[in-house]
Amino acid sequence: MSERNPRPTVAQGLVAALEKHGVRRLFGVPGGGSSLDVIEAASDRGMEFILAKGETSAAIMAAVTAELSGAPGVILTGVGPGAASAVNGIAYAALERAPVLLITDCFEDTPGLSPLHQRFDQESLYAPLVKGYRRLSADGGASAIKELLQTALDQPQGPVHIDLSTQQAAAPLADGGPGPNDAPPPAEADLTAARTLLANANRPVIVAGLQAREAPAAAALATLVTALECPVLATYKAKGVFPENDRRCIGLFTGATAEADCISGADLIIFFGLDPIELIPQAWRLPAPVLDLSPVAGQPHPVEPTAAVAGPLALSVGQLADGAEKSDWTDKEMAALRDGLRHRLAMEPSAGRNAQALVEAVDRAAPPGVRLCVDSGAHMFSAMAFSKALAPYDMLKSNGLSTMGYALPAAIASALQEPVRPVVAMTGDGGLMMCLSELVTAVRLNLGIVVVVFNDAALSLIDIKQQRQQRQSLGVRYPAVDLAAAARGLGCRAWQVDEGTPLEPILAEAFAGTGPAVIDVAVDPAGYGAQMASLRG
Repeated sequence: MSERNPRPTVAQGLVAALEKHGVRRLFGVPGGGSSLDVIEAASDRGMEFILAKGETSAAIMAAVTAELSGAPGVILTGVGPGAASAVNGIAYAALERAPVLLITDCFEDTPGLSPLHQRFDQESLYAPLVKGYRRLSADGGASAIKELLQTALDQPQGPVHIDLSTQQAAAPLADGGPGPNDAPPPAEADLTAARTLLANANRPVIVAGLQAREAPAAAALATLVTALECPVLATYKAKGVFPENDRRCIGLFTGATAEADCISGADLIIFFGLDPIELIPQAWRLPAPVLDLSPVAGQPHPVEPTAAVAGPLALSVGQLADGAEKSDWTDKEMAALRDGLRHRLAMEPSAGRNAQALVEAVDRAAPPGVRLCVDSGAHMFSAMAFSKALAPYDMLKSNGLSTMGYALPAAIASALQEPVRPVVAMTGDGGLMMCLSELVTAVRLNLGIVVVVFNDAALSLIDIKQQRQQRQSLGVRYPAVDLAAAARGLGCRAWQVDEGTPLEPILAEAFAGTGPAVIDVAVDPAGYGAQMASLRG
């Protein structure tokens, strides 16, 4: 700041607010406008700007950073095409409940300049996806920044959007703005109804969701499970919130048919931080009453809860766990449910290396504390079912949006956020090709990421759906691509593995080296159809 302008600029004030919220880095592909002001202001405060190869990947990186850090994720784009290219990543933030600030460059109305070139209504483009929007200006800018960041962090969390022009980014910022909001405690009448349900239940089952991932909520879940001594299932996003090596952890819950044996034996189903966006679209068929424990009131679940308690999960459990009686479930029953679910999802042995065999090989070879980032596609059934997670965020998966091209950007975000923690991206060939250029980002940053590619030269999940509908296999297969060669060309260590090549020595070498590594593994897709039928019916 100069002596003639003692107040910070809008860009500087924005970055100061981000720093206060714990933001350490920004992601994006800058344009020539306001993003340059924001990047410079961030650099002045020691905040890193991560240049991605595409805006979608940058938005996913920002969202995953938000999930892992608890601070808002930030993405910068240029005007027009840059802004349009981030849509899928912001959809991820919206449907996975990640607090993200999208900052798009925009035009001021300047006489003599074209009113149409690269210009469209960016506010309307993102309106269905974001929780809030402001065209940021010096007048009222401080209040707008604080309000938007708080909106992003309020439950259910999600993205917010700022349009910022070059002229306004450099303008002096006015002061002011509201402080943070405190979440209200649970209502006593709701707690009373919940206590009644718990008192009348002999065989409760807990279904944990994405809102249980933060440390206080995960600790509260452990307290509730100990009080009730009952089975626990977790959604894909909540995998690991209750340790999967615990005798009471049964497996995954999707709202489909695989977990029906466990849930159908319950006389009370407890939603613990379950967001309805996590469930596949299917009618609810279970007769047991539902108790919904959530930080958010009035979520549109597929079944009307018999009782619901809204408020911080740790506070709710503190009021409910004392005096709760242990269930009638036995260790033998819970073990049978766990083994039965695992057996149901197991793939039959095949002539080639199938997805389950590859997942189990990675599980054996990976160093302690590894985080798995799993892309969408048929391989994710095995990846989610046969990899163990012992803590929240041990596995990252796009579930609400279920987008492909997720695993590699997520792994990059993980490696930046926790550099000493090993990370594996499990992706299909189709998913990797959607974001292949981000391998250059990993190489440039020298990130120790191991990318394991389940390569079957097809969009296998869609292929399965065609087969189930007795359609011809059209539009889902393509010639096999040597992704190892492509990765080497981008600067990675890389191996191509066919069905006759031993995998274990290659995995060991990949984990032992430095910088990103890609292991392109040919997999047999023959068992995917039966596995999906077992999971979803």
